[in-house]
Amino acid sequence: MFDIVNANDLGSNQWLNIFLLIAALFRVYLEIIKFDFAALPLTRGMFQGDEDRARKFHRSGLFLSLGYIVLSAPFTLFA
Repeated sequence: MFDIVNANDLGSNQWLNIFLLIAALFRVYLEIIKFDFAALPLTRGMFQGDEDRARKFHRSGLFLSLGYIVLSAPFTLFA
């Protein structure tokens, strides 16, 4: 029976968790080295010069990445 709370029992799900954890760690690394996300062409196209909204958008992405790291890293590492 599939148990959504204990999703680490599935092999493919564990690899997906590892991949997403690495992506979240890379996102935090880019923030640490002060990468300018507002200068990306896709961001400029989405927000059309409104750098404040672009920075808020990318800041929420940082918070989502940090939350994913905090909530999933212990289960992924100790599984």
